[in-house]
Amino acid sequence: EAADRLKELIGEIPDAEQIDVNYSINNPDPDLEFSVNAPELDTLQAAADDLVAQLRTYEAVYDVRNNLRNSTEEVRFVLKPGAQKLGLTLAEVTRQARQAYFGEEVQRLPRGGGDVRVMVHYPKADRRSLDSLANFRIRTPDGKEVPLQAIADIEFAPGIQRIERRERQRSTVVSADLTDEVRDQITKDLNENFFPEWEKRYPGVSRGAIGQAQGQAQFISEILTLYTLAFIAMYVLIAIAFHSYWLPIIILSAIPFSFMGAVFGHMMFGMNLTIWSYFGIGAAVGVVINDNLVLVDYIHRLNDKGAELRRAIVEAGVVRFRPILLTSVTTFIGLVPMMIERAIAAQFLKPTVVALAFGVMFALFVTLLLVPALYSISMDLRVQVDRLKAFLARYWR
Repeated sequence: EAADRLKELIGEIPDAEQIDVNYSINNPDPDLEFSVNAPELDTLQAAADDLVAQLRTYEAVYDVRNNLRNSTEEVRFVLKPGAQKLGLTLAEVTRQARQAYFGEEVQRLPRGGGDVRVMVHYPKADRRSLDSLANFRIRTPDGKEVPLQAIADIEFAPGIQRIERRERQRSTVVSADLTDEVRDQITKDLNENFFPEWEKRYPGVSRGAIGQAQGQAQFISEILTLYTLAFIAMYVLIAIAFHSYWLPIIILSAIPFSFMGAVFGHMMFGMNLTIWSYFGIGAAVGVVINDNLVLVDYIHRLNDKGAELRRAIVEAGVVRFRPILLTSVTTFIGLVPMMIERAIAAQFLKPTVVALAFGVMFALFVTLLLVPALYSISMDLRVQVDRLKAFLARYWR
């Protein structure tokens, strides 16, 4: 918060290429980042400037910038047709000019544990003035000297300080920070109201979300795949253990409620779901499924011993109430100190802790109330299905 407030107070500094305010713990990337790609530099600059101007229209957006550096004037040599007949190339001409103005290393002297480079170049007065190019002479391969202006034209042009490419095109990154968590709303508005016309104005320009948005989308895709595989594995294992296709569904029915509890906890603390939140949700799901297994297994065992279904459910709820309640409550209480901790070092773990604590507590009532009800309903449905099978068997005979 201090770093974000400092950025707001600094504001935009004219002619500053980039302003960074960093902090050592959990320092994130910019909240909004877009990659803009174009085959031509001028088109890229115009498209990036247009996007920057649009981002600055949002109240929650500040510190908008792109990483296209301002070009500086540089001297360029263009060889005249007769230069090649003298055995000169552009590389040779620029090499000799570099030797004269930047210098050529001729020797290194050891001194004080290091090396001192000895450079040979023009005197400082000549190197400070471009007028000296009028008297500059180039040595040809046969040892003769010719004036620079006799073999090359001298012109000034914007210099390229850095070339970035993505997808085989020139590229720049437009980034910005947000005062509020409105990235999804801004991205939606850009996609619906700005980018369609923007792409028409700049044909051939491509774009893409990078940084936090790209990382979050990739993580969500991967975590959903992994959780789906874990869900299938849990279903198969429980189905094998209980010899039933319905009981695993009842046991796993608490997973959505555990997720709801984690979301509720984040809302209470004014936090957003992060990567660490999903780790906490996964841990909460493991605890909740264990509680459901304990309850359903006891009901199943009483039912196998011949106990009437309703009586088995009530007895299992009474016997397993204490261990299930204590497991959830002690887990929640044990995590309370971490949830109320204000130290900076503990902040990045808070989403995990909040998701785990509230996910377990929220699903506690599901385990004690919903799971027994679903078990009773499934048994009733099983009886009805068996009766239907018997009726159909007699009918078809």
